[in-house]
Amino acid sequence: MKKGTSGWRDFIPITKWLPSYDVKQNLINDIIGGVTVGILHVPQGMAYASLVGLKPVYGLYTSLFPSLIYMFFGTSRHVSLGVFAVVSLMSGSCNLRVTQELVAQNGTNLTKSEIEGISVDVVKSLGLAIGMIQIIMGLIKANYLISYLSDQIILGFTTGAAVHVLTAQLNKILGVALPRHTGMGKLFFIYRDLLNSILDDKVNKVTLAASIAAIVILYIAKYHLTPALCAKTRIPIPYDLFLIVVGTAVSSYFAINSNYHVKIVGHTPTGFPSPALPDVSIFGKIVGDALAIAIVSVVVTVSMGKVIAKKHDYVIDVRQEFFALGIVASFCSMFPCWPASTALARTLINDNAGTKTQISAIFAAMVLTLVLFFIGPLLENLPTCFLSCIVIVALRGMFLHLTNFWTLWRISKYDWAIFSITFLSTVCLDVVPGLFIGAVAALLFSVLRIQRSSPTLLEDEEESGQKTCVVFYASSLFYFSCERFEKKIQKIVDRKFGTESKPAEGEDIPMIPEKIQEKTVIFDMKGVSNIDLSGANTLLKIGQELNSKNVTFKVRNPNDSVSSFLHGVPNTDHLFE
Repeated sequence: MKKGTSGWRDFIPITKWLPSYDVKQNLINDIIGGVTVGILHVPQGMAYASLVGLKPVYGLYTSLFPSLIYMFFGTSRHVSLGVFAVVSLMSGSCNLRVTQELVAQNGTNLTKSEIEGISVDVVKSLGLAIGMIQIIMGLIKANYLISYLSDQIILGFTTGAAVHVLTAQLNKILGVALPRHTGMGKLFFIYRDLLNSILDDKVNKVTLAASIAAIVILYIAKYHLTPALCAKTRIPIPYDLFLIVVGTAVSSYFAINSNYHVKIVGHTPTGFPSPALPDVSIFGKIVGDALAIAIVSVVVTVSMGKVIAKKHDYVIDVRQEFFALGIVASFCSMFPCWPASTALARTLINDNAGTKTQISAIFAAMVLTLVLFFIGPLLENLPTCFLSCIVIVALRGMFLHLTNFWTLWRISKYDWAIFSITFLSTVCLDVVPGLFIGAVAALLFSVLRIQRSSPTLLEDEEESGQKTCVVFYASSLFYFSCERFEKKIQKIVDRKFGTESKPAEGEDIPMIPEKIQEKTVIFDMKGVSNIDLSGANTLLKIGQELNSKNVTFKVRNPNDSVSSFLHGVPNTDHLFE
């Protein structure tokens, strides 16, 4: 009975720490952190909705529900679940492609609201597919898979995705309507359309001027004023929210929508949406995107969670995070939400505000509920270009990773190549193909590194009548590295012992035998973590070839698994020292 109870407590982590929750010590901090993050959720949720192709109110739903569910099942006390630029972009790419396919199937006479309904259904189905994939990965203990996505893959991918996010906002700050493109190379078509709009003088001058002013003000406030104010207060100033409030007030006063044709948010429904089951019939169209998003959201959440957990001296359970995020995505698929993930900046602000536990999600939800029920209609005159400005300024941190082109080149050419290939394939093709190509490139470079590993001479001893050299090899000995390994061993032997061979059959042998110096090559296998059959046969072949040159070949110090494997291969017993 105890074992079963413990299992349920592990599956629902809140049951482990909530009974010992210190109200006096933690509650005030959680209230401050929750309200701060809730205020941040409002502009971010509304802004990133455009990346998914939905109305701003859906971003508020995506900020509200996931964090509340994660509070019960997640193991991080500080990550803030909600909208994330890269996941929003990937969801939007899938949403646009599948929606266009479904609209084409249903005919072209659909109303705008009907197309919006199809788009919402696609996003909900995508969320359920992601949740199911994450739960299955948790069940089969596939948490090791995230180790295949190295830092350089993630950095190259997110930086490339930032280019897509920026591009998606340009038509909004220019005030021009453009057709949406899908598929590989879509960025080139978007920039072609943007250039044509500029040349045809279709740019809305008021929208452009307001956007430039908003970007400059936000940038100065966030990255120049904030560092100076951090010493005085731990609670960040919500500049994004101020921009929304001021922008809405100015837009209402000057009626810029009717007078200058500046696009505004428009009608914002109040209250909570009604739950409804997603459409599972379109899973076949979204499974590839769902798999990529499922992995990216887990990697980002776990990576960010580990950083904060190390700072506060607790541990993240990676497998439980698969379950937590899968349950979050599956539950939220009943509401018009797109897949959620952790945002770096929001999580850091959550931590800096003093948050102690996920109880803070309750107070963040209260802020969002207040907006959904009472404040939302007041934002109907907000210019959409201001939401795009919020997104663009927030991308600064991602674009700073472009410096990796120079720093990685000096440190590691392999890591530079992985970062560059992932970044360029993400930009030139699309986000999902870019992630896949980056992962494949990293695996190929890892194989190349193993293949190019070389044995090194560790010791070179010469005693009376005996000459010995010890060779060390710090890599696995697999089929693709055997040829290079064999050549390098032969090269070391030829350099140290010469190329003397045993007399051929039928060759005259001196009547008085000369004293022959015993020569031995010892292969220290301490650095060989794994070996396959080709590797074992290569050792046998080296032994035979060296024996023909009057050189004895022996191995020493293999680990248990390598030793057991070699003993199972015929005719290898004589190799051991």
